[in-house]
Amino acid sequence: MGTRMQRLEVLRVILSCNEMGSHEEILKELAKNGWAVTQATLSRDLTKLHAAKILGNGGYRYILPENPLYRRTVKPDVVPQYLRNTGFSSINFSGNMAILHTRPGYAAGLASDIDSHHLSSVAGTIAGDDTILVIISENASRQEFTDELATVIPAVKSVVL
Repeated sequence: MGTRMQRLEVLRVILSCNEMGSHEEILKELAKNGWAVTQATLSRDLTKLHAAKILGNGGYRYILPENPLYRRTVKPDVVPQYLRNTGFSSINFSGNMAILHTRPGYAAGLASDIDSHHLSSVAGTIAGDDTILVIISENASRQEFTDELATVIPAVKSVVL
């Protein structure tokens, strides 16, 4: 056996080179590489590496922060109110699209907030410096979209009639 740092490096290589979806699979692979550890130790190691479990092709798998698919989201309810200044200024609609205008530099952050809320009425967002294009899902009405968007941008209710 080596040190914990050596084990973490082996685990990093295993997760980077293989699609592992369960602790059991990872434990077997670690054992093949000379590391007999418990599930509790593996769990602590995965936490130390900031590994995340994502849904991929054919099931769940663990990935590391350097993987482009890695994304941690913050639950909106834990964000303090003083951080909710969204920079939002106006909204216009065209078909199934909404164009949101923000203060310069706020669009990307606000689009990320919208995306992280996984609103059912939003198919996707594209952000510039001060403008966000929101594609509204086909089955969602403008009212449904506006109601959901108000959970992210409370000020939207005051500008949409």
